Amino acid sequence: MTARLLGEDEPADGHDGGGVTGDAKQELIRAYKSLLKEAVESRPSGMRLRIAAQIGKNKSFVSQITSPNYKTPLPEKYVEPILDAIHLTKREREQFLDIYHRAHPRARTHPAEPATGETRVLRIELPRLESQRQENKLDQLIVQFARNLSDFARRR
Repeated sequence: MTARLLGEDEPADGHDGGGVTGDAKQELIRAYKSLLKEAVESRPSGMRLRIAAQIGKNKSFVSQITSPNYKTPLPEKYVEPILDAIHLTKREREQFLDIYHRAHPRARTHPAEPATGETRVLRIELPRLESQRQENKLDQLIVQFARNLSDFARRR
């Protein structure tokens, strides 16, 4: 029940529809949480409080989801806000996301592309749809809409 409540998008049995399960999955969860713990502890004091404010939760929740001693997986919706708050290096971020995706293959969190002089990145949250196909189509429509809107804005 706790994993379902805190993991939100994952079934209570810890199986997310693909990839690893059981002990292997728990090892991967411990691995990415170890990376988070190390990163948080190497930052200035108050980082857990800063993360808590960023994700709208209390400090004890942050301690639970960043500690490898707890089996609770890191809910996907908190990945980007936490990574943004702790300012991982590109290499650390890639390493974390690689392990996170092996533990949670259906996770849609991907490394943010760095903004260039002419572009910027905007992250939005969308509801889950009935199928991956519908979600992919919606993502494509939003990307195309954003490009069209940007092109329009540049011409003005």
